[in-house]
Amino acid sequence: MNSQQNTNKPVKADNLILFTFLLHVFLLLCASAVPEGRFLFWLPINLAIETFIIFRLLLLWKRYSKYEPRRYNSLQLYWALIGSSIFAMMPFVRSTYGTLAFWPFLIGTVLLFLISHLLKERITSVFVNPGKRRQLIKLPKVLAVIVLLGLVITAMLRFTQAHPNLGLIIFLYLLAGFLLFCATPFSLDQERIEKLKAD
Repeated sequence: MNSQQNTNKPVKADNLILFTFLLHVFLLLCASAVPEGRFLFWLPINLAIETFIIFRLLLLWKRYSKYEPRRYNSLQLYWALIGSSIFAMMPFVRSTYGTLAFWPFLIGTVLLFLISHLLKERITSVFVNPGKRRQLIKLPKVLAVIVLLGLVITAMLRFTQAHPNLGLIIFLYLLAGFLLFCATPFSLDQERIEKLKAD
């Protein structure tokens, strides 16, 4: 009886779909507006990406929320972080639009997403395997380097003729890349995580 009651309990993460949507809408509006110009061109593109994410989340909610809430919570967080990464990277890709650098940067960004997913088991093992704690300690250091590098780039670009927001755009891109690699472990199921703990 208790088991049946627990199964039918609403999952707290159900409410996170709305939070994820509102967070992503804020980020996609910023991504469409910065750098200035062609807002109405980029807004539908970003909205299409968000529509896909929300549609995916609704399918996951229907499949997992009642019977595998832990799995659902993990995937919910995965898509929240992935969407945030996409919209944080978009201004940097946008800033190259119309130049020869656009396609290389766009392809490079797509490859970054592919690489992070190809390495997701290795990344996850750093988080869950006790034998790899030394590597886990390096993550805050990597984040500190990214923040420091972003601040230095932002400060240096202030003294050039570059767009005033270019430094911030580059900083967000670097931060989004770090966030992307942190997101991929949440896509793995519990069975695979337990195997990685033992490896």
